[in-house]
Amino acid sequence: MNKEIFEYIYSSQLTKDDEKILKLLFANKQRKEIAKALKCVETNVSHKFKAIAKKFNYLESNQDCKPTEYLVKIFSKYKPDMVDQQLIKSYASYPILMPDKPEEADSPFYIERYQVPRRSVESQCYEAIEKPGSLIRIKAPKKMGKTSLINQIQARANDNNYISQYLRFDLLIEPPNITSVNNFIKAFNKNLISLFPDVSERPNWDDNNAKISCTKDLKSLLLNLHKNFVLILDEVDEIFQYPEITKDFCGMLRHWYEESNNVKIWKNLRIVIAYSTEYHGKLDIYQSPFNVGSSIELKEFTEKEVTRLILLYQLNSKIVTDLMSMVGGHPYLIRLALYSICEEELTIEKFLEEAPTDSGIYRDHFSRHLETINKRPKIKTVFQEILKANDPVSFSDKNREVRQLEAMGLIKIQGNKAKTRCQLYQKYFGEFLA
Repeated sequence: MNKEIFEYIYSSQLTKDDEKILKLLFANKQRKEIAKALKCVETNVSHKFKAIAKKFNYLESNQDCKPTEYLVKIFSKYKPDMVDQQLIKSYASYPILMPDKPEEADSPFYIERYQVPRRSVESQCYEAIEKPGSLIRIKAPKKMGKTSLINQIQARANDNNYISQYLRFDLLIEPPNITSVNNFIKAFNKNLISLFPDVSERPNWDDNNAKISCTKDLKSLLLNLHKNFVLILDEVDEIFQYPEITKDFCGMLRHWYEESNNVKIWKNLRIVIAYSTEYHGKLDIYQSPFNVGSSIELKEFTEKEVTRLILLYQLNSKIVTDLMSMVGGHPYLIRLALYSICEEELTIEKFLEEAPTDSGIYRDHFSRHLETINKRPKIKTVFQEILKANDPVSFSDKNREVRQLEAMGLIKIQGNKAKTRCQLYQKYFGEFLA
């Protein structure tokens, strides 16, 4: 858009309401503050931003940025005096951080994803946690963005003045906790209650009926909080290797979810479960929390999403084809590549040459996977067969090992067949595990 077109639209196409919204946006006000000033709900603010952006020729299908970013960029160019300097700086240049942690809620490098057209995964989760007694299931292999999405959900919960707490199940898998169902649920309950300093543990915990005691404690907590409570459980698949624990714990979660239909206070509870693979054992359909609520499955980045990320790193979008030919749309592999190209001045040619070797940027990533695989002979054998095959392989009799490889992110499952996730893994592990 040139200045003449911009000036024409600005002077003749904007309403008083549009001008008010732009003034609030360019003053670097948060969406919640803008909604309050306009006396509308937050979701309407997004619609208003998009409507104004469209007046300035914003076409969502042809843009690699959100409507708000688009508006800031064009006004920074043609009317910079209207835009807060901090806002200009934040869109002009971002600090490049090593992608070794989940993206924070306000990270400019966080990329929204879509499970269905025109409705982002994030918006699905936001709508779900606002429903009384809701449950969200987030499935994705490791390093595919589950915890980054959880950060977004927690931020929305905080905006809504909800209380949210996050528990990782891999931290609960310790010898004393996994000797019995009761011990595990007691450890879970202790960890949950410890997140609330003002709440003390029940003195009359029943070691023989841990599910009942834990349920009573949570109900008591809900009564004391007087607010909606979002309980986020990450890495839940860590308990799948312990069938009896899985059965009873999942049955308890399903009971909590269903209690919202019977007891009002349970409507205040929202449950978010994140896991890397499906449970590969037997679980009663009426006890399972994995067939109720909202299902979210995080896929790889699309070409459009990778292109947007490339531009955020201020790199040439022409590298998208070569980059994705090596690592697909795997979020962690993409981010590490862009970080290295940007910070270490690594050329795309050098990246492609070194990536599937121990001299490349993924050497530590490969090493961790090899250590895990070499400790598990059955998984190693199945992975070797997949690596050797030219076409997707059927493994109906080795479902457990296939699911574990899926959780590690090394393979994709298509129907009843499995194949290596990307060329990077095919080349590296094909050589080292041959």
